[in-house]
Amino acid sequence: MSFRAKFEHRDQLLAAAIDEFCERGYDAASINRILTTSGVSKGQLYHHFDGKRGLYLSLIEWMIDQKLAWFAHHPMAPTGDFFATLGAYMRANVAFAGTHSDVERFATSLLAERGRPIFDEVQDRFEFDPAGPLGALVDHHIAAGGFRDDLSADFVRRLVLLVVNHAPDLLDLHKPADLEPRLDELLTVLRHGLHRQA
Repeated sequence: MSFRAKFEHRDQLLAAAIDEFCERGYDAASINRILTTSGVSKGQLYHHFDGKRGLYLSLIEWMIDQKLAWFAHHPMAPTGDFFATLGAYMRANVAFAGTHSDVERFATSLLAERGRPIFDEVQDRFEFDPAGPLGALVDHHIAAGGFRDDLSADFVRRLVLLVVNHAPDLLDLHKPADLEPRLDELLTVLRHGLHRQA
């Protein structure tokens, strides 16, 4: 079963599991703490999810469902300019994070599992690519010679992906009035670098 199905204490279990996995990571997360916080019995949990691994994988499925549903209703128009497209992508992700903070928090915690068996299982099971469509966009721009040639392609790719993945922290979503100017600054740095123009 999954979080797609309705069952008693579903929302409490979802919230408690997100908090536990985000705060402690997969390996240190405790099913007993999740059960105590949510009010779900061990029998209910094993009936619906078959333990911690099943619960975690169901959360991944739920996260993917939430993101796909949101982006289906908020499509991005493609542009011919890499940085304009990147800006649209980042605005969409920031908007999603602002309205789905629980999903965004869980997605961020998943990235912290890199190098652990659970992350590999998630990648295999869901064909999860942490770079996603943004990685393909960056790769296309690299192949087209769109970045500085004194930087390695691997460095550029990692830099762009890290900046985008941490954009909510860099942009400070708690100050919505400053969001657009900060995003413009971030895109300016990515486009032109930090070097003072003569």
